Amino acid sequence: MANMLDVRQFETYVSACARNSGVHVTWDAPDSTPRTDGRSMWIPRITSSATEEWLQRIRYYVKHETSHIVHSDFVFLNKKKPTGLLALINNLIEDHRIDYRNDKEYKGDSDISNDYWRLYADDVEKRAKSSDAELSEQQLLTLPLFIWDSESRDWIGSSGMVHAAMHEHATGDCADKLEKLAAYTDDLVEVREYGDAQAVWDLSVRILTEVFDQQEEDHVQDEKGKGEGGEGTADGGSDTGAKGKDGSESGGKDDIIKVDKLMESIGHEHKASRTGISYTGKFDTRGEYIIPRSDEYIICSLKDIPPKVSKYLDPKTDFKRYEVEAFITSNAHSMSSRLRIKLQTRSRDRYEYGKKKGKLHNGSLHKVLSGDDGLSSRVFRQRVVSDTTDTAVVLLVDCSGSMSGRKYAMACAGAGTFAEALKPLNIPFAVYGFTNEIIKDDPVIWHFSDFGQRVSTADLIAGFSVAAGGLWENTDGDAVAYAHYRLTQRKEKRKVLLVLSDGAPHGRVRAGNIAAYTKQAIASAEASGVDVYGIGIMDRSVQQFYKKHVVVSSLGELAPTILNVVDRSI
Repeated sequence: MANMLDVRQFETYVSACARNSGVHVTWDAPDSTPRTDGRSMWIPRITSSATEEWLQRIRYYVKHETSHIVHSDFVFLNKKKPTGLLALINNLIEDHRIDYRNDKEYKGDSDISNDYWRLYADDVEKRAKSSDAELSEQQLLTLPLFIWDSESRDWIGSSGMVHAAMHEHATGDCADKLEKLAAYTDDLVEVREYGDAQAVWDLSVRILTEVFDQQEEDHVQDEKGKGEGGEGTADGGSDTGAKGKDGSESGGKDDIIKVDKLMESIGHEHKASRTGISYTGKFDTRGEYIIPRSDEYIICSLKDIPPKVSKYLDPKTDFKRYEVEAFITSNAHSMSSRLRIKLQTRSRDRYEYGKKKGKLHNGSLHKVLSGDDGLSSRVFRQRVVSDTTDTAVVLLVDCSGSMSGRKYAMACAGAGTFAEALKPLNIPFAVYGFTNEIIKDDPVIWHFSDFGQRVSTADLIAGFSVAAGGLWENTDGDAVAYAHYRLTQRKEKRKVLLVLSDGAPHGRVRAGNIAAYTKQAIASAEASGVDVYGIGIMDRSVQQFYKKHVVVSSLGELAPTILNVVDRSI
């Protein structure tokens, strides 16, 4: 599944590509086809079902289509209006040209092309072996072009996979055409280095006539818009073109090239009806969850509360009556002192004895006289450096409506105790709270204390007090994903996440199944090496979601339980 880190990296990459090409990006419905009209790009929202393969394909699509916007001459192609085989040849050479120029300029994009070409090889083979006889026949007919293109992509290591995957099919007429195409490799290299749209066209026409023995005039539209295969498109189908949101013709690349069934099956090629990746995954928001974009997370702190949250906070919330500070002062000190002693003892370096190398240990020299060769060599000691303090910890607090009152006050007391215990040990930690704002239901993350901050107990309590005015819903999966992402940014060897919760996740109903997604988010964090604990506050729901969990049956148990979990996990 996609996790918060994947989403953030993907968004950053899309933003960079859009900025470099000057294109506007719109995040579309999860089941939409990614497409561009030359000025705007529509990309499907990422859901919890998005796989790494899907992300690889979309990254390549974004890179590839923004490269077209920068390097391709759409005015020229709109005048030529190629169809059928000529459209495929021209498109293949133009794709080769713009990928080469972009990947040479941006080295990271070369890696994206390399990853994609592994998938592309599988796509070609699947089409050749398809049960759809027409599609299979067309793929085998044009297979020499795909192999020739792939072998010429010498700037990426995986390009030869298309040839390797299709070697068994490259026989007979296919092998003859592939041999003829080899004579045009130098021309292809020259076009990608120095050529423009006219050079691409001229080479395409030469290959059409000299390799495939077909004529240019049979593969271009006449003034009435007719080309090979019938009105509008090469396969005789209707040409809907690409339309904007208002239904008007886009005038961009989606209308440029009219293609046949094979072209329609190729993920990143131009198609008569909206260019896009062909992805067979089904998106059903009733069972899958739309992951929030990073700009949908609302980050709040005591000093910075966005208006979309602050205007709905209850200013009359009285948090002082619970005497949280007095609780921390009178109870937390002794509990945190015990924890500090344990961790400080554990954090001391120690020695292991009876080693075959290291520093000579005088107390073991008697072993030399034992006559036992194996024993007599074990007279050294080695220092073992403790990694106890090489740990980053996040305490994530449920700030939903069911937590209001004494539960929430005790959660604050537990957080205060937690913070006071870790400060003197120099263990980096953060205390976050989570809820959802009440209009769009976007996830809200409260930074009560962030990594590297020295927040006093009074300020931490003040932050909890302000947040108490907006205890709304809780999409735990979104909060876990955010905390996981923050932990991945830490350099510490060990990473620990503690989640305080008093019930099952709820919120963002329109986004899908939050319960299933929460389990996925937790599993993703655990798979990356984060030690995740669920602490249930007078509620056993944590047992459904967290492998490691504990339930407190009374509020008085909460603070010591937090510290005990920290003790076990560090």
